[in-house]
Amino acid sequence: MNLEQLFNHIKFKHVIGTFSDAQINKITQDTREVESGDVFICIEGANFDGHGYAAQAMEKGAIAVVARKQLDINVPVIYVNDTTKAMAMLANAFYGYPSDKLKMIGITGTNGKTTTTYIIEAILKGLKLGSGVIGTVGIKVNDTFIPTINTTPDSITLQRVFKEMDDENVAVCAMEVSSQALVKGRVWGVDFDVAVMTNLTHEHMELHHTMEAYQAAKKLLFSQMGNSYKTAKVAVLNKDDETFEDYREATVGEVLSYSILDSESDFFATNIHYFESHTTFDLVYLNETYAVHSNLVGEYNVSNLLAGMASVFALGYSLTEIVATIPSLLGVSGRMELAAKADDISLYVDYAHSPDAMEKVLATVKNIAKGKVIAVFGCTGKREFEKRPIMTKIGIEQADFAFLTADEAMGEDQAEIWEMMKPGIPEGATNYAYYENRVEAIYKAIEMAEPGDIVLMMGRGNDTRYYDSNGWIYHFTDKEAAVNGMNRRTLLQN
Repeated sequence: MNLEQLFNHIKFKHVIGTFSDAQINKITQDTREVESGDVFICIEGANFDGHGYAAQAMEKGAIAVVARKQLDINVPVIYVNDTTKAMAMLANAFYGYPSDKLKMIGITGTNGKTTTTYIIEAILKGLKLGSGVIGTVGIKVNDTFIPTINTTPDSITLQRVFKEMDDENVAVCAMEVSSQALVKGRVWGVDFDVAVMTNLTHEHMELHHTMEAYQAAKKLLFSQMGNSYKTAKVAVLNKDDETFEDYREATVGEVLSYSILDSESDFFATNIHYFESHTTFDLVYLNETYAVHSNLVGEYNVSNLLAGMASVFALGYSLTEIVATIPSLLGVSGRMELAAKADDISLYVDYAHSPDAMEKVLATVKNIAKGKVIAVFGCTGKREFEKRPIMTKIGIEQADFAFLTADEAMGEDQAEIWEMMKPGIPEGATNYAYYENRVEAIYKAIEMAEPGDIVLMMGRGNDTRYYDSNGWIYHFTDKEAAVNGMNRRTLLQN
């Protein structure tokens, strides 16, 4: 593709200079990636402005630059009103509109996006279909893994990956769609066939500031699905979440609802039974009942399973065959994951780091515990100060004993974090202790545990990077600390 062919895809533009017939190598917004034959796009970010790097891009071999501000360089400049939107349009065109060739499932919500994406991938593998995944854990093209920085990558990366997926015979791509990505236009031009809403709870206020703005950001996924009935579009919506009616009205597509509370929903889970290692329930759809056995634990995972099964079903696959894949799903790493067990004491790790997620995972553990529930948690540094006392209150009230400690401080003084947590301590509460050192808190929790008890470590899941108050970054996992703590307990007892 040459410059003239590429820029024919942008209707409103002002070109300074003359296009050559040279074939384009690639398009990029990162000067570090620029090579001879590239098109460079000037993106204005929070911490940088690509217009200041245009000359550098030209020196490295860029044959054209897309800009909004006036530039004085010796290669053709294509001026547009919005370089971010232009980047999405050009990326789509350059890679041949690859999302049109895939079945695309977009998953948004506060909690459950990663788990639902994992469930969809597992179902697709069970159906022997080529699968693609884009999300928090990275990118997967069938069984090939590609690490990423953002949950939802930029539009150029997305379209390049979609092209790779199409080349590798991927049938369906399931991708997490963050509210930040929706607001910043990273998914402009992605042709979603199915859009999924898990839930909406208090999160990301540092970006959106209000719950109303946060809800509006998530709603963009559904309102941007298209306004045509030439191709089927389906919104898979959680009827147990307060966003249901708002999002139902936002989409032109058909709505497939799911619920664990409302028997009038399309996908309804009833006769739910929770066990330490698995969950069983009956799925009811159009008066037909399907018995579901899952290795995922907890009420919230029943909702995630409903969302995942409904998403694949919405693409036209057999519900009977979909349900048959569920027993083979393994647990999701870092989400209600059994880290260690000895002496009838179970140690679980979970990512829960919001009030809603904490409530749900604590409720799950209380359902399966034979004895006490001992919680270990802290609050992340430099984000959402207002939820710190709320999380503290939930942890102390809903656990039999709570060890409050550090989470990833991210350079914030741990003492300041603790001071913001303190107001959440219920008046007269004595079932808690504070240890600044997270390893010590985990060890103390394990020491306290008796047969039948569950120790639940929340906030970090399987994260391996720890960013402390002093700005040091080092390897640390709750799982390793749990295993070491259990070994330490055994040695002390002997």
